[in-house]
Amino acid sequence: MEIPVGDKASKRVILVGRIVFIWSIAIAGRLGYLQVYKHDDFVKAARAQHQHKIRIPADRGEILDRRGIPLAISVRTESVVVNPQRVADPQFFSAILAPALDLDSKELASKIAEYQDRATSKGRSRGFLMIKRHLSEEEKYRLQPLKRTLPIEILPDHMREYPNGLTGAHVIGSLDSEGNGNAGLEQKLNTEMQGKPGKMMVLTGSRQDSYVSWVSEESVQGTNLTLSIDRVIQHDAEAFLEQGVKEGSAASGTVIVMDPQTGEVLALANYPTFDPRHEQPTPEEAEARHKNIAVQIPCEPGSVMKMITVTMGIDSGRFTPQSPIFCENGSFARPGRRAIHDLHRMGQMDVAGVLIKSSNIGVAKISIASGPKTLYDYLKRFGIGDRTGIELPAESRGLLRHLEPRDAKDKWIWTPSSHEYIAFGHEVGATALQLARAVSVIANGGLLVHPHLILKKTRATDDGRVENVPLDIKPPVRVIRAETAFTIRRIMESVVEEGTGRRAAVPGYSSGGKTGSAEIFENGAWERNRHNSSFIGFAPVTNPKIVVVVTLNRTPKQGGIAAAPVFSKVSETALRVLQVPKDRPESDVQPKQPTPAETDELPENRMAKAEALKKEKEAKEELERQAKLDGQEPEKTPYSPLLVGPQVPDFRGMPVVAVLRVSATKGLPVEIVGRGKARVQKPAPGSILAAGERIQVEFSAAQ
Repeated sequence: MEIPVGDKASKRVILVGRIVFIWSIAIAGRLGYLQVYKHDDFVKAARAQHQHKIRIPADRGEILDRRGIPLAISVRTESVVVNPQRVADPQFFSAILAPALDLDSKELASKIAEYQDRATSKGRSRGFLMIKRHLSEEEKYRLQPLKRTLPIEILPDHMREYPNGLTGAHVIGSLDSEGNGNAGLEQKLNTEMQGKPGKMMVLTGSRQDSYVSWVSEESVQGTNLTLSIDRVIQHDAEAFLEQGVKEGSAASGTVIVMDPQTGEVLALANYPTFDPRHEQPTPEEAEARHKNIAVQIPCEPGSVMKMITVTMGIDSGRFTPQSPIFCENGSFARPGRRAIHDLHRMGQMDVAGVLIKSSNIGVAKISIASGPKTLYDYLKRFGIGDRTGIELPAESRGLLRHLEPRDAKDKWIWTPSSHEYIAFGHEVGATALQLARAVSVIANGGLLVHPHLILKKTRATDDGRVENVPLDIKPPVRVIRAETAFTIRRIMESVVEEGTGRRAAVPGYSSGGKTGSAEIFENGAWERNRHNSSFIGFAPVTNPKIVVVVTLNRTPKQGGIAAAPVFSKVSETALRVLQVPKDRPESDVQPKQPTPAETDELPENRMAKAEALKKEKEAKEELERQAKLDGQEPEKTPYSPLLVGPQVPDFRGMPVVAVLRVSATKGLPVEIVGRGKARVQKPAPGSILAAGERIQVEFSAAQ
C-alpha cells in the first residue's frame, strides 16, 4: 500500500522534532551539570588561574646566651623563583635574567632545562625553581622591569644570621638551604623554632600581573631560646681547645664547662668545628657539623674512671682514705690473662695515694674487694651508660655492657674479670658530657644532676602576647653521701698539688681533678704512642662553681701533659667571667694574661688605653713627688674612667643586623628600638659604658 506524500513529510517532521527535543534535553542536562553540579569545581579552577596563595615564612626563633647576647637571629629577605614550565626558551630567559642577578646564564639555562625534562618524563610539573635567595636591594631594583615580561616571582624569605661566627657552632647548629635545622639545637628543636607560616592571597590578570594582594593569615614567630651558654667562656674554651689540640698533635678534642650545682652547661666546644653561616659547607665542615664529639662519640675514659672506683670503695664503707693497699711493685699477675701494670713501680700506699698517684693495680684491688655488682651499681649511680638528656641530637648512651644476661641470646655482658679493668677505665666508654656529670657528683656533694642547655623558652601566642614555655628539667638525685664527696674532693685536690695533675693548677684558685690516658685499641691491636688523653676537674675546691672536662683524642702525650694545661686556661677564664672570688694567692702559679674574648675593645684600643694608664700613673707619681718636695699633702687624682668600662661604639647609620653583630662581638648589651638604620644612640659614641648600663639604639626607615 502506498503511503501518501503528506504523511511521509509529517513523519520526518516528527522525527526531526524528537531529535531536536532529545538534543535540547541533552544540552540542558549538560548545562545543568556544568552550571550546577560542577559549579564549585569550575569556580575553584577560575580562582586558581587568577588567585594565588603565597606562603609567608615565619621568623625563626632567636637563640640568646645566658646574658641575652644574640647567638642566632633571623633577618627577613626576598628571593626570586620561576615555574620552569612557563619558560618557553630557557636560553633566552637566562640571557636576560642572569646578568641582573650576577649569575652564569649557561648554568641557569641548563638547570631550567633539566627541571623541564624531569617534569616531562614524570608527566607533571615540578613547581617553582629557586633562582636566587636573599636578594640585595640593587638586585631587586634590577628585577622590577623584568617582572612584567618574564614569568618570575619575588617571594618573602628569611636568612639566618650567626653574629658570633664559629662560636658555639656545635651547640647552636645550622640550617640547610631549605631553612631546616641540620645540626645542634637548630635541628633538635627545628619544629618549635620554625614557627607558623602565614598566607598571602594575590589576584592576577590575564598576563599573570598581580594587581591586588592581602594577608589572609599572619605568620607566628618560632620559639625563642635563652641558653645556659656564656659567650665569652664558650669562645675561650674553643680557642684554648684548638691550641691544645695543635700543641698535643691530637686529631680532635672537646671541652665542657658546667655548673655542678644545676647542670647548666656554660660551654661545649669541639675541634674540628664548622662555620654555621655556610649553607653549602666544605666536605670537612660537613663532617664536623654532624660529629658532635662531646655528646655523640664515647671513648674509654682511662684513669679518670678511678675517681668512681675510689669513691665506691670509700662510700660503701669497705675502705677509708687511709686503708693500705699493696701495689705489687708495678706488676699485678692475673690468672689466665695479661698482668695489670702501673706506669711506675709502687709498693704499699693508702687509698688516697692510689688516686693521687693513679695506680691501676690499686683501683683494681679496690674493685676486686668490692665485687662486680657493687662497681656496676656505682657506675649507674654516676650516670655511666645512660643518656644525660641534653637538648642535642643523636646523644650516645656510652658503652657499658650488661652485668648479667637479659635473655638467653644476650652475649653483651661482663666477663668474670671485667670489673678489674673497668676500675681503671677499660672495657667501658663514656662521652665527655657523661664525664662532666660524673665529676659533678663529687663537686656538688653527692648529687647526680641533669645537664641542660636551655634556661628559658618563650613563644608568641595567636593574640600577640609572649608566653613562657614550661621546661622539663629533672631535679638532682642523691647518689652518694655528702661526706664521701667532700673526702674525694680533697684527694683530687692533692692530685693537682702533688700528683699527676700539677699542670692543671689555676692561678688564684684551688682546684681538684684527675688525669686520664687511655690506650687506643684499633684493628685488632693496641696502637703505640697514641692515647685518648683527658682531664676532669672542678674549682674552687671548698665550694666548686664549675666542672671542666677536657679530652684530646689520638695524641702521643699523656693527659697530665696535654689536657691539664687546657683545663687550667679554661677554668681561669670561666672563674673570672663568673666573678668567683679567689681563694688562694697566685705566687705559686704564673698569672695568665686576659684573653681577647674577655675584653670589650679592639687590640689597638686596648694598647691605647694601656698607654694612657701608663702616662696617668707617671703624672700621678710626678705630682706626689713634687708635693713631697714642697712639704704638701699630695692631691688625690680623679678615678680614671678607663678602668670603669668599655667604650661605646658608633652605631649610627648601621642596620639592625650590623648593630647586633658588633655588640655581640664586643659583649655589649644593647636595646633595639624601631627598624631601619640607627639614628640615635644613648650613651653617645666614645663614652664609657658603666657597669650594668645598656646602650639604647633608636632606628628609623631611610627617608
